[in-house]
Amino acid sequence: MSYFEKFKNWKEKVKTFFKTRNFEKGPSFIELLEKGLEKEFFKDPNISLPPIPLEYLPVDMELRKSGFIRSLYEKIFPITYVMRITYKYKSEFLDEFMPVTPNDFLGRGSYKFVYRLPWNQVLKIGKSKLLSDPLFGSLYKKVSKELESYLKPEEFELKNFLQKELRYESNKDKIEFHFRRLALERLHYWKVKTLIPDLVLPTRHFMGLRFRKGFFNFPIVTLTPCDNQVLIPGKHLKEFVSLQEREKKNLFKDFISPTWKLNFDYQKFGEIPKAKLKRIAFNFHRVIETTRYLLQSEKLILDLHSENIIIVLPEFELKIFDFHLFDEYLYDIGTGEKQPLEEHIETIQKFISSFKLSKKEIQERSHVGQ
Repeated sequence: MSYFEKFKNWKEKVKTFFKTRNFEKGPSFIELLEKGLEKEFFKDPNISLPPIPLEYLPVDMELRKSGFIRSLYEKIFPITYVMRITYKYKSEFLDEFMPVTPNDFLGRGSYKFVYRLPWNQVLKIGKSKLLSDPLFGSLYKKVSKELESYLKPEEFELKNFLQKELRYESNKDKIEFHFRRLALERLHYWKVKTLIPDLVLPTRHFMGLRFRKGFFNFPIVTLTPCDNQVLIPGKHLKEFVSLQEREKKNLFKDFISPTWKLNFDYQKFGEIPKAKLKRIAFNFHRVIETTRYLLQSEKLILDLHSENIIIVLPEFELKIFDFHLFDEYLYDIGTGEKQPLEEHIETIQKFISSFKLSKKEIQERSHVGQ
């Protein structure tokens, strides 16, 4: 055996040694994130669960309303289904058939459309956004530099495969943008989930293909980041608001854009034991501390409005979902009067105040733990 052959054999043995379990690197970001999600979203097609009645769902009817042009578009080109797209067998691969119709539409936010699935889950389809949107700040730059860390291997391979199939750079850039946004959504979710894991509604992010019925039934296909969550009965925080008293500013503003004082009535949905009020007050304070921590340590604004906070019924427990993180210097709430951190915290504190609990009672709950 020649010297070079001996050296080659020795090198292979060293490589094998360092690949043993004792020297393997720890689990990746994606492995940690996906752990347990398959259990959360497992569904048996042979088991048909009764649908949750619409009146028990956190549905904001104002968000369901669309303008004339949008309503006409949905009527002419109705959405029919969504599928997850990944990379298998050296090509793009479609699975997870999710039938949705305009009748399944539950609402919309700034970045997503929400539809109800037949198996008591919701599907959230990403809306088209420009790179100039303040959502794409420092964290977007972070995932762009380390994209492989935030995408599953098959997703990263899919991105490369799709880009190779395209001729024009502009189309390749669109593909790149969609996958970076998917990575960004995961990072936002992960940052908050690690701080208050029991309060964040489990969310599975994936790249989806949305199908619409076009002219002569020819499908209109759109690649877009999606996510889905388990459908749970409850109410948005804003549904506990009683609009009774206007805030007086000046005659012009009061006429053009009237605002109301936040008068919460937690008893709108039945009598709640004091022990549950203490628990939810304590968890709200955890959300406040998380919001402050993100601002002070990372200069990030936790974009959490009343429609992103749900009170689960009948348990009367707190869950948060569909939040985003914005750079402090990019986030503009639009009023010019209050900082976004102050605005979010003030809303939460007003809701806690409606419980009429003393500070001592809330502190007693915090000593007990979660």
